[in-house]
Amino acid sequence: MLSTRTFPPAERLDYWNDLISAAVQGMTFDSNTNQFDAKIVVWELGDLKLVKSNSPPATFRRKARDGNGPIHQSLVAHLLTRGRALFEQRGRQIELYEGDMVVCAAEEFYCFASDQAHEVMVVELDRAALVAHLPQIDEHLARPISGKLVGTRLVQRYMSSLWQEAGAEMPPAHAQMHATILTHMIAACLEGSSEITQSHGNRLLAQAEILIAERIGDCDLDPSWIAAEMGVPLRTLQATASSVGETLGGMIMRRRLHTSAQRLLAEPHKKITAIAMECGFADSAHFTRRFQKMFGSTPSRYRSLN
Repeated sequence: MLSTRTFPPAERLDYWNDLISAAVQGMTFDSNTNQFDAKIVVWELGDLKLVKSNSPPATFRRKARDGNGPIHQSLVAHLLTRGRALFEQRGRQIELYEGDMVVCAAEEFYCFASDQAHEVMVVELDRAALVAHLPQIDEHLARPISGKLVGTRLVQRYMSSLWQEAGAEMPPAHAQMHATILTHMIAACLEGSSEITQSHGNRLLAQAEILIAERIGDCDLDPSWIAAEMGVPLRTLQATASSVGETLGGMIMRRRLHTSAQRLLAEPHKKITAIAMECGFADSAHFTRRFQKMFGSTPSRYRSLN
């Protein structure tokens, strides 16, 4: 375990940033508190990297990956064990409370901000390991997973038990076995959360997704038109989206970007600007900025890597 407590107050924040960036590549940290006191533990368990952090009010940001290699190799699960936080990725802003979990794409920009002292347990996983259980993994990313669900509580208890043994020697085969079990539990938690959300009647959002897909090339498409077309109050539709950590504007942007990504690969000889326009972007520079924020790569690079 590493702590800032042994450093002079003026040096603690810089030291903490060095620790965070070493533990999680691309991560930066900001805090306005003058009495900064934090600690972090990093543990390699089989093919997983586990991090446990205790911190005063702060904001963590992880920048989009800009290096070479395949896109979306890793996923990161954040389980908030104390405090509350605001999480942002893929145009979604979701509130997390004690016990809640969220899984995000490691190679894309994300932000984790808390206005109070908090503790979070983090697991960095291989994307392929979760895809093996959940082929449509992207549908589960950057969405809140309630700490009130049985699956989430089981994940927290298992992770807490593992952390109690972090200092003990463990044969590599046993470590990998526990890593595999934890991966399976997180996958089950994601799948179970999705099924519960669907069982509560997300038919409105499914209908909204269909309308967005049909009008994807209309740059004037907005939430008001969607609500009017569906014949429901805008506030009702907004509240339904908010219940799954979504906004209507975020849904539109996400569909535009994912459609453009699919077309970049399906139509390799078509100009990128033309694809952007046909997906509802009036400005190619704006399209490039939003695409890079979501996928961690420019449209041209995304096309060449895939």
